[in-house]
Amino acid sequence: MKTLLLFDIDGTLLLTGGAGKIAFEQAFEEIFEVPNAWKNLDPHGKTDPAIFDEVATRELGRLLTPGEFDLLMERYEEIFEELIQISPKFELMPGVPQLLEHLSQDKNIFLALGTGNFERAGRMKLKRGAVEHYFITGGFGNDARERDKILQAAVAFSEEHARKPFPKDRTFVIGDTEYDIAAAKKAGLRSIAVLTNGRTRKDFEKDPPDHILDDLSDIPTFMACLNTSLE
Repeated sequence: MKTLLLFDIDGTLLLTGGAGKIAFEQAFEEIFEVPNAWKNLDPHGKTDPAIFDEVATRELGRLLTPGEFDLLMERYEEIFEELIQISPKFELMPGVPQLLEHLSQDKNIFLALGTGNFERAGRMKLKRGAVEHYFITGGFGNDARERDKILQAAVAFSEEHARKPFPKDRTFVIGDTEYDIAAAKKAGLRSIAVLTNGRTRKDFEKDPPDHILDDLSDIPTFMACLNTSLE
């Protein structure tokens, strides 16, 4: 029976080193003439559309029109494409390339994305880290504002590509925040939390994941998490 793994990107697979924040602020200022719009926004666990909504509401006093939203997204992605290539603090999380290569060799595992990133920007990040080729499909911020709906989209696209259903008890969300885990539970999916971006085990007490790992560097332990859930 095949297992579906839905990976979050930011903080789980990699960190961009602030390139997204800079690109967003530049795009927002160009279009709306508002500098430093990011301010003290905490992006952890938030989808790209939700970030757009939050900043627009705070800085403009309203939500963006559909046309404004698309314009901001397009300009953000254009600027981000340049910045991600030169971001000096870009990094893959520990063990990511090795784990993805191992998983990709297992015919019983299907890899996909479950991320709040817009797809184009998310794939730019993965390409910079040389791991984009592991992910054929997934759910993105283009599909929904809410994380659980993004995960539902990821499952649907994965099943369409694989031409077979994935049981919910064999579908795992891998993420670095409590929001990833809460969304997985809302979607009825399994979950693995990784403590790679400042979170601690205490942060997951409200919505405990099926498993918590320090990072993704221990392949046998990661595989044990998948196998334990079979029991």
